[in-house]
Amino acid sequence: VLPAPAGLSHEGKSAAAVVILMSIWWITEAIPVFATAFLPLALYPVLQILPASKTAVNYGHNYVLMMLGGFFLGKAIEAQNLHKRIALVIINIFGVSRRKIIFSMMVATAFLSMWIANVTAAVMMFPIALSIVAKEEEDLTGKKSTFAKALMLGIAYSATLGGLGTLIGTPTNLIMIGILENLFPDAPPITFFTWLKVGLPLLIVLLPIFAYYLSRYFKVSGNLSGNETLIKDELKALGKTTPGERRVIYVCLFAIFGWVFRENLVLGDFVIPGWSELLGLQDFVHDSTVAIAASLLLFAIPANKEKRLLDWKQASQVPWGVVMIVGGGYAIAAGFESTGLADWLGAQLAFVSNYPFIIVLILVIGFVMIFTEFNSNTATANILLPVLASMAVAASMNPFLLMIPATVASSLGFMMPAGTGPNTVIFGSERVTVSDMVKCGVWLNLISLVVLTILMYFVIMPWLNFEPTLPAWAQ
Repeated sequence: VLPAPAGLSHEGKSAAAVVILMSIWWITEAIPVFATAFLPLALYPVLQILPASKTAVNYGHNYVLMMLGGFFLGKAIEAQNLHKRIALVIINIFGVSRRKIIFSMMVATAFLSMWIANVTAAVMMFPIALSIVAKEEEDLTGKKSTFAKALMLGIAYSATLGGLGTLIGTPTNLIMIGILENLFPDAPPITFFTWLKVGLPLLIVLLPIFAYYLSRYFKVSGNLSGNETLIKDELKALGKTTPGERRVIYVCLFAIFGWVFRENLVLGDFVIPGWSELLGLQDFVHDSTVAIAASLLLFAIPANKEKRLLDWKQASQVPWGVVMIVGGGYAIAAGFESTGLADWLGAQLAFVSNYPFIIVLILVIGFVMIFTEFNSNTATANILLPVLASMAVAASMNPFLLMIPATVASSLGFMMPAGTGPNTVIFGSERVTVSDMVKCGVWLNLISLVVLTILMYFVIMPWLNFEPTLPAWAQ
């Protein structure tokens, strides 16, 4: 039906066909999105794109296992009820005015979302928010309040923003790292610490802006109706910190320390040697090593006389499907690289080199944000990141300069329930409508576009010291 792409190998055409089929299935959800991620395993060997062994290895990639370890940590936090204590302590610190409740709930959600999956953070915080809203509505005796909508949307949006803060906060971050490794094996690694330089500035700037906007948009003011002691009562009901809670905190601190201090920390002329160098293990260990070691501790350390911090029944409830979507994204990238499809796409997109970088950056961020409103952020990252990597090479540009902003933008969908996992969770509460999300979210999308462009161009990229031209490892 369509003319054959000139200059593309037979294997490249086959890889493109698989990617198009996966994109259609992801967008239409013809079959479950998690099942679509397995298409390369079935089709790559048959179409002679990649042998079965080289295809399957993508589903057990280092970053796939790192994400799995992160899910185990999140499940242990939930199992020991630690998430509720963290949330109530933060809310208690800020106070009980409605605006402060919204901001403190967003801070608590974002903090949790930095260390566990953003969807899980939204699911954990939802019952806490619901209890606050229920008490509020009891005292309003039939009066309508917009506080509930502002609070629910605040949880969804802060879970998304918190996920940007760390490498394990949202699957798209790890999808980008794995695709980068597959397409550019010699590229400098983006470690857990490196990503903090990307995610933390965005989180610190956007979270207060979002909280202020939600309070103004929904005209939230005043204190909780007759419930000044609600948070203190909830905290008192939790009792003292249990041994299980304390031990989970210790394991989480072990994981964070292991991730942050694995590589050397260079502070100007001062270098703090990483533990991998001190032990002579630079070529042997990875961030996934830390994640799995922390997970094993959770299975080994007792929470009390009867239970461990995490048992296998609890562990089996983590979102395995999301882990496989990440592996599917890595398989797509491997197909792009091995068949020459990446180089061919780059040649077709070479025209972008005629435009100033700032214009290209705005267009890429804007397009990805629109695309992700109607698709899951994982599907958006899997579909678009290999294409953007090829486009950067064709424009003689550092691939980091497009891939990192696009990765962040793929999670900044605030208008539609399908935009991100947290949006879907809160929409399912039936406390907000699609109309509420669209009217509120459209302005947050525009704010995010402006802030992300400014921070990426003037702060994050200079701080990371990425060379703007095509580096040797990408040629």
